[in-house]
Order: sequence, then C-alpha cells, then structure tokens
Amino acid sequence: MQWKTITSNFENKAIGFWNNGQKVFTLAFKTKTGTIYLVSEKGEKRFFYYRKRGLFKNKIVLENEYGANIGSLKKEGGCEYFELDKIRYFLRFKKENEVEVLDEKSNESLAVFSLDYDNSDPSINNSLLMVSCLYILRKDSGFQNTPSFT
Repeated sequence: MQWKTITSNFENKAIGFWNNGQKVFTLAFKTKTGTIYLVSEKGEKRFFYYRKRGLFKNKIVLENEYGANIGSLKKEGGCEYFELDKIRYFLRFKKENEVEVLDEKSNESLAVFSLDYDNSDPSINNSLLMVSCLYILRKDSGFQNTPSFT
C-alpha cells in the first residue's frame, strides 16, 4: 500500500492511495481548515476534520462530517499509536518513508504503508496515518463504525 502525491499547491495537497497497483482513493487536504476530503475510485465521497485536542494540544483527533470523534493519534512513552474504540494500533516507522501498523493485542503486523509523497507538512503526515489505519481496520477487521472507502 502506498501514498503518492497527485497535485500540490500552496494551501491544498492531493495524495492518492494505491493498493496492489490500483488507486483506491484520493485524499485532498486543506491545511487552512484542517479538512480532509476523500474520494474513492467508486465515487464515494467523505470528509473528515483533523484537530489538535487536549490541554497541551498533544492529541490529534480525526472527526467525521458531523464532528464525532472517529479516532485519535497519540504519542506516549516514545511510541506513536492510533486509537479506535479504546483499542490501540501502534505505528512503527521502519524506514524514512515506510510505516508498519501493529495490532496492540497480538503485536502482529496489519499492514505496511509506503509514503512516497512530499511530506513537508506534519499535519498531512498524521492525517495520512490515521486514514491509513481506518482503511485497514475497516477492510481487515470488519469494524462496523469505521467509514466505508470503497
């Protein structure tokens, strides 16, 4: 699975998500508003909000169209993880541009993502990680409350 830059300008970036050589969806990120737009290759459209929450703004939250919290990206004790339904999915950075997602319970690898895009904006990096986690959780684990992308 791989993220590739499609277009990039001053305020907006569009990045494609590819799996086995086929484009699954396109993510457009508006840095000014913290809005993430997703369009699947089947025509489904969703959007999310990327927010920093908490007393020291140390928790990054992904919210759906209605403002409901879907999941959060947190750093704790040198580990970075995505939390969904009180279950943690740890992120292991294998190389400079590869991220492995591990299940907290089994410590088993769920997926490895290649991040082949202009990654100068940390908010885009974090939103890509969260959307990647949602995609594999919806696809592989059958969560009912995760968004449908395909």
